[in-house]
Amino acid sequence: HFLLTNIPIQSSDTMGNDASSPESPAYPDEFTKFEGIETLGYRVLGVQPNSPAATAGLVSFLDFLVGCNGEMLMGSGEGLEEGDEYEDIDFPSLLKDNVGKELELLVHNIKSNSQRLVKITPSATWGGSGLLGVTIRLDDYGGADERLIRLLSCEHNSPAAIAGLVPMNDYLLGTTSTSFDSDQKFAEVLMVHADRIVELYVYSSESDVVRVVTLMPTLSWGGRGLLG
Repeated sequence: HFLLTNIPIQSSDTMGNDASSPESPAYPDEFTKFEGIETLGYRVLGVQPNSPAATAGLVSFLDFLVGCNGEMLMGSGEGLEEGDEYEDIDFPSLLKDNVGKELELLVHNIKSNSQRLVKITPSATWGGSGLLGVTIRLDDYGGADERLIRLLSCEHNSPAAIAGLVPMNDYLLGTTSTSFDSDQKFAEVLMVHADRIVELYVYSSESDVVRVVTLMPTLSWGGRGLLG
């Protein structure tokens, strides 16, 4: 049986053209669920190899883009009078207006619960999709580390075991278009990809690395569940 639990990850010592990316905005209804939330940013989902995002060291699922060139992307409320609305930065337009120019991003990391400044240069000629080569999606970084799914056990010769998932060490983060913020969301992705190959982003607490795992959920492997 494939056991899941939502447990915060612990700190260790040690922009693409996807539909969910603000480079091609979509999902207008998605914004309504975030009304009144102040801990908003663009969550980094997939990072393309050799892209500006990869060069800048952005980490899939653990990093949120929250500011650029000294301004908060979703509005800080600084200087607003009562009744005024937050003024968000048009991030897609900002990228297009700064192709070939270095930008300074403020990045919030949910694993270390810290923020850092990252230099990045939008490019239309780096060789891949988008100006940054990253898929991002609006999300709430407040408590995001508590909404991760931890693998507790997996059965021998199950799809999970064959894919190399490691019980107790691995956290299942999501796909290039979906973050696993609940067991239900994870189950939905598995059902949609039953008997089909799917790539999952997985964080290892042992190696402190996010990796891509390829697996095929199926009920025909001989045990219980789609992953075992």
